[in-house]
Amino acid sequence: MGAEPRYMAIIDSTLNPYWFVNAGQLGLDFKVNHEKISYFDKINKSWIIVNEYMVEVDTLECINGYTADYHDMIVLPNGGYILQAYDSISVDMSQIINGGNESALIVTLILQEFDPNNNLIFEWDAFDHLNIADYTNLDLTQSFITWTHGNSIEIDNDSNIILSNRKSSEVIKIDRITGAVIWYLGGPNNQFTFLNDPLSGFNKQHDVRRIDNGNIMVFDNGNEHSPQLSRVVEYSLNEINMTAELIWEYSHPLGLFGATMGSAQRLPNNNTLINWGTLNNYGAIITEVDYEKNIVMEIEYPQEIKCYKAKKYDWAFFTGLLPGDTNLDNHIDIFDLYNISDFIRHDSENLPLYYLCKYDLNRDGQMTGTDVERIVINILGG
Repeated sequence: MGAEPRYMAIIDSTLNPYWFVNAGQLGLDFKVNHEKISYFDKINKSWIIVNEYMVEVDTLECINGYTADYHDMIVLPNGGYILQAYDSISVDMSQIINGGNESALIVTLILQEFDPNNNLIFEWDAFDHLNIADYTNLDLTQSFITWTHGNSIEIDNDSNIILSNRKSSEVIKIDRITGAVIWYLGGPNNQFTFLNDPLSGFNKQHDVRRIDNGNIMVFDNGNEHSPQLSRVVEYSLNEINMTAELIWEYSHPLGLFGATMGSAQRLPNNNTLINWGTLNNYGAIITEVDYEKNIVMEIEYPQEIKCYKAKKYDWAFFTGLLPGDTNLDNHIDIFDLYNISDFIRHDSENLPLYYLCKYDLNRDGQMTGTDVERIVINILGG
């Protein structure tokens, strides 16, 4: 796997690192996911589920020839889960629009829902349920068209699916039984009237969520706002009169613009945790504000550090996560030395999370003799 400097980390309430690993191609979208922890394995294109001991307990993959995508997945209360993927299909666009390519390659979004026994129970293909001709915001005459880009999946209060399609700045509500579109919020098919929003909606958004008060909250990257500006917006939706009223928004005092990535989470105390995405001239910035828009916490990383998502949870681990404690007895001893030495001899490539946590003592993303030396020093009390 090598020592690619990508990290999975847990920060405690004093803002000190409680646990971290140099995760390489692991770790995208690392989060608590309905009483479990999940992250994406970019090497094997699958989602890994771990327990409170940080031990892998399940691997989730798409089927029917599709490869899981890393942007988001959700574990459901019953133990089922929803993954997303992409398909590339050849389409004669000349039959759809004037000037269309006769053999255009279209990238289209796929959703797959599985029950707790890994049986596929629902599959949604954007090409079957959306009309590509409606997307006049895109150049549909090209030979290669990246049409849809999903970056968040949410189960609505009525059990249907809310999907964020960043490519066209739209949020789509999908019937979870038939796959039919219930409504579009934003984008070329927008069905809502935006009220009280000076920017008339969001643009190139991430992390669309239905929050506890019933409203929709969005991290609005704002790539095409003028001037470019990122913000968090909260809308009250009237799904009968089809209005989206802005009732709360927040932009950073520095006028931050995150062109990609980013997330927003409404916390139980009504504060909002914001990861501002990929920033020019700054490293990752994570801000917590109260509802009156006072900054109550802020973390700023060096310029080379970027953050995909940041989330805050009250999560209890049943192990101290002590590096080198391979057998989870909260001690570093000769048994741990044997386990690490044996692992290096037999399987030191493509380390899963548990082994990165316990065996990679110097946090360089690799298993080498240096880790053995570290554990010997620990045993000898050096």
